[in-house]
Amino acid sequence: KLIENADYYGKVFLGDCEDCTKITALYKDFTFDKILIGGLGLGLLPEYAKSVKNCSVIDVIENNQELIDYIDYLESPINIIKGDALSYTPDKKYDLILLDLWWEKEDITQEVQDNIKNNYNSHLETGGKIILPIAEKEL
Repeated sequence: KLIENADYYGKVFLGDCEDCTKITALYKDFTFDKILIGGLGLGLLPEYAKSVKNCSVIDVIENNQELIDYIDYLESPINIIKGDALSYTPDKKYDLILLDLWWEKEDITQEVQDNIKNNYNSHLETGGKIILPIAEKEL
């Protein structure tokens, strides 16, 4: 399903959508302050994490320099890192690592999931989560 309303995108992918039972369940009894987002898009998720969730650390990994240059309206504490989200190695720990990299659920193979877990598990705070919102899955 497409999410057409820009104001709704952050609500859905960051767990505030009341009608999105599967994604909302991933956030049940879970709060976060430090977030790493894979995929910049138009900056909707980092902006929502800043303005609604009040996150103190918001890092975003994006490999497309043209997109990074275009999305020049995001302000601190949003930090954009040029890199590949599937191979990036963080230098800190996060409460939430959210990977918004795919258009189709079928692209998130078991091999991709295993690689993500192997790459990011040691960069989660105790009780932290890796969430793949398109697959409605927590790793």
